Amino acid sequence: MSKRHSLSYRFWAALAVILGCSVVLGAILITTYYRELRATRLSETRLAHFQLVMRAVNHLSAERGPLNSVLGEEPGSDSPSRKRLVSFRANTDAALDRLSPIPGFSQQLAETRRSLAHARQLADILDRQPLHARMPQDFREVVQAMFAVVDTAQALVDAAIGGFNTAASDHLVGTALIARMLSDIREQVGRMGSNIVPSIAARLPITPEQRTAHDIAYGRVLGFWQLVEQQSGENSDRQIAAMRRAVNEDFFGRGMAIYRDVLATGRDGNYAFDTISFTNQIVPTFASLERLRDMHLDSAMARTKADGENARQLLVVISAVTLIALLLELVLVAASQTLLFAPLLSARDAVMALAAGRTGQPYVVPRVRGEVRSLFKALDTLRSKLIERDALDQEKLKLTAQLRQLAETDGLTGILNRGALDQRAASLLATRPALQPLPLILLDIDHFKGINDRYGHVAGDEVLKETARRLQAALRPTDIIARFGGEEFAVILPDPTAKPDQIAERLRSALLARPFTLDNGAPLDVTASFGVALMAPAAGSWLDLVEAADRALYEAKAAGRNRVVARLAA
Repeated sequence: MSKRHSLSYRFWAALAVILGCSVVLGAILITTYYRELRATRLSETRLAHFQLVMRAVNHLSAERGPLNSVLGEEPGSDSPSRKRLVSFRANTDAALDRLSPIPGFSQQLAETRRSLAHARQLADILDRQPLHARMPQDFREVVQAMFAVVDTAQALVDAAIGGFNTAASDHLVGTALIARMLSDIREQVGRMGSNIVPSIAARLPITPEQRTAHDIAYGRVLGFWQLVEQQSGENSDRQIAAMRRAVNEDFFGRGMAIYRDVLATGRDGNYAFDTISFTNQIVPTFASLERLRDMHLDSAMARTKADGENARQLLVVISAVTLIALLLELVLVAASQTLLFAPLLSARDAVMALAAGRTGQPYVVPRVRGEVRSLFKALDTLRSKLIERDALDQEKLKLTAQLRQLAETDGLTGILNRGALDQRAASLLATRPALQPLPLILLDIDHFKGINDRYGHVAGDEVLKETARRLQAALRPTDIIARFGGEEFAVILPDPTAKPDQIAERLRSALLARPFTLDNGAPLDVTASFGVALMAPAAGSWLDLVEAADRALYEAKAAGRNRVVARLAA
């Protein structure tokens, strides 16, 4: 015995060490790649939020374009510029609405909305004035208010970039900064135009302050563009490189030429443009800047998704390899157990079982060869001889048990029959304290003859069987139920704490819970009448108890059926 214990202990200890090392190694690898997958998924989400923020800021900046045109028109006209302004405002509001569900942006978003509402209010007030009454300082106030909206919205950009500082890789942070600089370039070139629109609308010469503001904004544009080219110069994406060339051609070429023409003709107020034509010519030159920004963000999103997919694939591969390794180890262990340990231990168990006379417990012969197999053949022969000796006795015992079951069980419902119930009741009364009552419940299915007459005896048998099933389901394991005869059932409650009238009501409710379903699918409502009686062993016999319960059952029938009548006094 001690050798067996020692051998088993060493075997399972070695198994635990091997499997433990494999599990720990696999868990480390799986955890590493799972964290990488979560990081990429989080970066993807933060980048998507950043894209929404940048688009919202772009809409805020772009809204000044149609507004510049509208402020150069007479009020109340249903012009294309006014329609474009309505459309641009709707797009701006929709872009801000898309930021509402994102956590962490609520305060910045509320401040941006307040600033936007104030700027639009000033613009609408100015738009309602006749064109000749609009003063340059009123134009500048509206323009500065619109500039302030974009400045306020930079808090949204800061919040979005702040998410990258803890959740993104360096290339995402770099892309976000490039996108922000491109957005700043777009804003600055827009401000260059908005600064001179009031003079164009009023046909006044450009002031030195406006020229200074133009030069400062253009200097910022050049500085931002130089940084963008430095940061994105190593990008091998051909489309991004082509779009950078388009920016140089569209904005720094055609766009800046338009600005130079306006500045040249604006010395004496004799402009070659009005606000509408100026806006319509200069705004399209900004498009390449916006596309370049979106391409950088789209490229970063594609790379992030690719990183996430790679992390997911590696996680799946590592998980599969770990699982396969564990399965292989288990197979090897099982093989060792089968070929080395199990045969000897099984032979020992078989010898001990036969020595103890346990011939009825078969043992599994392992797949072995040579002398060990001969040993198991000898053990099997010995077991067969012992089984033959005990077979007759076992057959007699089995036959006796079957006869006892047949004698005690009702053949239709599978519960006890009347004879078995009488025997158990007599035993209970004989062993029960003299003053402790024994409760009996008798129930009879209402109008059972009518069921047989209308639906047939097969349906009547199904009703009896279903009644027995429902009664058994509503009783406790210690309660005794039997078919008392015909459509009548009896329930004995051995538990002295049982409340027979309440249990009878529960049984009646179980029959009423839902209609019975016949074989043809027709529903059938089935009720029963219940008689309850108590009798102490000192007060009478089992037959006296049955007679008392039968009288109570008769009263339930006479009172209209489907009810419980209890005779709780002996």
